[in-house]
Amino acid sequence: MQYALILVAALHVLAAVFWAGSTFALARTDGVAMERLFKPQLAAAVLAFVTGGYLGHTLHAHAFGRAEQVLLAAIAASAVALVVQIAGVGRATLALRDRARDPAGPRALAITAHRIAAVLLALAAIGMATARYLPSASTDAAGAPVPPDAAGRGRSVEASPQAVAGAAPRPDADAVPVTAPAGVQ
Repeated sequence: MQYALILVAALHVLAAVFWAGSTFALARTDGVAMERLFKPQLAAAVLAFVTGGYLGHTLHAHAFGRAEQVLLAAIAASAVALVVQIAGVGRATLALRDRARDPAGPRALAITAHRIAAVLLALAAIGMATARYLPSASTDAAGAPVPPDAAGRGRSVEASPQAVAGAAPRPDADAVPVTAPAGVQ
């Protein structure tokens, strides 16, 4: 399973880098070669969404903490960027292919769409890069794992240093007792 995650993560990063990078370049160069890059950009966007969906399902399926919320915002930004590109650049590409009387109008629409999409993809990249450094739902403020029994109830599980080191635990007046769920010994 580790190899599958590595492969999917690599495909996700490569597809996203091509999609965002070509969008940034087209936004900056006034859409030079946009007709040739439109279909590869769409393919890269679809691949980024499919691989990102697999990674999200595999790595974040049972949590919805701050990290997952930031990832969701980044996904939304990239989805809006894709819609903007399909609507703006797709329409412009069709108009240019049909030999529009004035190609300046469709080209300006495509350039605007690329610029809007570039901003949205930059926000998505920032969100996805920073999300891993935020605590997820299964960690406390210090980043320590919280058992499912204590998660969301405002309680934390405490252990004395002796218990962690393997020594006999000593009673602590401030410690919260933890009971195992039924069927777990």
